[in-house]
Amino acid sequence: MNDLRDYRIGVIGAGSWGTALANMLAEKGYAVTLWVYEQELFELLQQGRCNTWYLPERALDERLAFTQDLGRAVEDKQVILWATPVK
Repeated sequence: MNDLRDYRIGVIGAGSWGTALANMLAEKGYAVTLWVYEQELFELLQQGRCNTWYLPERALDERLAFTQDLGRAVEDKQVILWATPVK
């Protein structure tokens, strides 16, 4: 792969940090899949392309894909980023 934008990226966690990170990478031209844990949030993202729970003032790039399937989020990805809460 000559162009880094050929890399497929999975971002695990759709909180404010995960959403912002995934969206920034999608805006740069990367193919990004964002894994979403909560069913209600997943539906909001699919319908409105805005994370009204954690990043309400930011429209999300059309190249950003959403999934609730963790396997799909990491399958065939060259880069996987974790943005999940830690206690």
